[in-house]
Amino acid sequence: MCRKLFCLALMAMTLGFLSCSDDSGETPPAVKNVWGITYSHKNLGAYPDLFSKYWVYAYETSKNPDVGLRISGEYPDTRFFSFSVYNDMTGEVIDGLDDVHITPDKGSVNPYLATTESKGNRFTVYLLKQGTDLSLFPGAKEGNVCYFTDDVECLTVCLRHYLGVDEFGGVSLPVVEGVNLRTGKTVTTPDAVVSRATVMRQGNYEPVASDDNNEVPFILAPRGAYFPNNSTDYFFCRTKLTTDQVLSFSFIPVPVPSRVEDYLGARARYWSICIGSLQNTFSYSSFYDKMLSYPENEKITVIVVSANNPRLAEVKKAAEDIPYSYVMEWDETIVDAHGKAIGDIIAIMYRNILPDNTWEHSIKNMEPVVSYGDPYSMVTKPETQIAHIALGDYGPLGVKQTTDEFLNKRK
Repeated sequence: MCRKLFCLALMAMTLGFLSCSDDSGETPPAVKNVWGITYSHKNLGAYPDLFSKYWVYAYETSKNPDVGLRISGEYPDTRFFSFSVYNDMTGEVIDGLDDVHITPDKGSVNPYLATTESKGNRFTVYLLKQGTDLSLFPGAKEGNVCYFTDDVECLTVCLRHYLGVDEFGGVSLPVVEGVNLRTGKTVTTPDAVVSRATVMRQGNYEPVASDDNNEVPFILAPRGAYFPNNSTDYFFCRTKLTTDQVLSFSFIPVPVPSRVEDYLGARARYWSICIGSLQNTFSYSSFYDKMLSYPENEKITVIVVSANNPRLAEVKKAAEDIPYSYVMEWDETIVDAHGKAIGDIIAIMYRNILPDNTWEHSIKNMEPVVSYGDPYSMVTKPETQIAHIALGDYGPLGVKQTTDEFLNKRK
């Protein structure tokens, strides 16, 4: 059961009042600020991208059985944004909407479909119970509705921004209003409660045998039940990286569009590499597609090395001779909010937002490995579960070497 939120941190930006008239002539309830604080890799676990921001609103549907939501605002200026809807009791995703599929209000345009100089383009999204009569909401468009079911006791809505022009994507956060599912009228927005999505996670992972392997395959992360991003798929690997080791992996990245006109039908919207700690599932290092200059359909090489490796400068110098390479440092001595060093057992995520399931090299062609122990011991179909076997050069494969081996190979 969700716990009642006694204190919501106030944002510096105040949401404006937005009224919505109905035939009764009654004054709608005042709008509440329900989003609370901004979440990021600094205060949220489950390996978030360092270039993303999150806002979460949860309310108890069990205590508000006839209440849905109307969410309205301006399209933000970001690389990507979306809404995800979760069953807060289980963490499972129920529904969601991506930016390109959010139809604009009348007189506005969707800036994720076409380049536009116009500002103030607006959208309206509804969150309604399945079976709700849409005719009660004249402004509701079928494509702009997310649905939930009667068995959901507590609902979480997550707003995600990637690479916004500022903390809020250059706009105010969208306004959230309650709507009566039986009459269509605006009602008081339900009080926010603490979502399980925002509770800091303490990793309970133990070392496994494969952490010491020198070959480090990537496998498809299972969707899981901890508030996954419904727009994104991930390759991941786990391994132990000592201060005298260098991990490198090469692959051809998924092509991403350079113009909004190419967003629809793209192989993927965005990709990034992120490194997190198995100790707490927080992310500490990341880079994304545009941070590395490389020709399309050419291999890139990612080099991961401890920030405390005594020969770090030599590793960086050697990397300069590797075409299209990027060096990522990992500092295992960083102390987290629990007072523990983040350690040398790491998870590396290769994130694809909105991957195209029709592309022959798509991450969508993979099958996940369902395991919460040693994932590699659970592989049963390498041809669809191991990235470099399933996708060839488009699937990464990590190799660990001692620092001497890495440097000597490049002399």
